[in-house]
Amino acid sequence: MAEADDRPLLGCAGMRGPLDVYARRFDVLELDVLDSKKEPKPATMRKWRTDAGPNLRIAIVAPRAAALVKPSPALDAGLAKLLEAQRLLQAQHIVLNTPIDVTPGPLNRERLAALVARIREGLGEAQNAVRIAWAPRGVWENEDAVRHAESMDVELALDPLADPREPFWHSRMRYLRLSAVGGRMVFPPTRLRWLAEMLVEHPSPGRVVVFATPNAPKEARMLGKLLAPQAKTTGGGHGTVLRPRGATALGREEEE
Repeated sequence: MAEADDRPLLGCAGMRGPLDVYARRFDVLELDVLDSKKEPKPATMRKWRTDAGPNLRIAIVAPRAAALVKPSPALDAGLAKLLEAQRLLQAQHIVLNTPIDVTPGPLNRERLAALVARIREGLGEAQNAVRIAWAPRGVWENEDAVRHAESMDVELALDPLADPREPFWHSRMRYLRLSAVGGRMVFPPTRLRWLAEMLVEHPSPGRVVVFATPNAPKEARMLGKLLAPQAKTTGGGHGTVLRPRGATALGREEEE
């Protein structure tokens, strides 16, 4: 999809029916298939790319062996697998979802930066067309993750509503990955309204919003409807950290 305006690119995690139908409804598809017991064959990934058509953006999640960042033959194999999948799928996004083992210590920071550099080197001429998003897990503080993402010049893949009582927003978050948290399997309307407000108030051309929930297609469409009447170019979104208005209210209204 074109990125000439400030409209976020909406999509889901995981296959959601026929790709040609999905591509008519959404902008992005996130695939986490490189650790699957039935890992897709090269011919299958080529077919996926063809079925997706020219406009659907594909995000490929790095295999765990690579995301562990510890130098090893397994990391080398995982990196090779990731780069091959990116090529076959013509993926425009790579999601590096580091596990809780990758803590904020100096050694892990160094290893993570080195892995990002290897990914870029492996992309070759495609590196300027492929966006790398880092999704830290575990004990990383949001502000600390922002600083490290900036040092590596990668996007930050976070759920701004992971803690609905204290939402978090930063301009480095250009790949929003929204998941069910706290035992709930859906996004209450108040969360979607808050998200729509933030996306309009702090636009960033090409920002990706991926739903990784059981009702992902429905919730992505609902967000799109909330954004449609508000679509306009506004300023802002470039500060260090935004603590959005109404954070406490979000927590109280979770049962909507």
